[in-house]
Amino acid sequence: MKPLALILAVVFFVVGLLYGLGKIEFLTKSGAAHAHHMSHLVLFWVLALLSLIWYRFQSSPRATR
Repeated sequence: MKPLALILAVVFFVVGLLYGLGKIEFLTKSGAAHAHHMSHLVLFWVLALLSLIWYRFQSSPRATR
């Protein structure tokens, strides 16, 4: 699961960066490009941060009884 968390973090960060720069657009159901919102960029970066936190928790030692 550790590699998955790291891959997701990188993908979310890159997609957020490309979206913020206007290089990629997401299409609505009607097929037309929707308004460009910076909140989507923040959302992608929050997802990247949460993936990094998940990655970090994967490397912590397990509690034994």
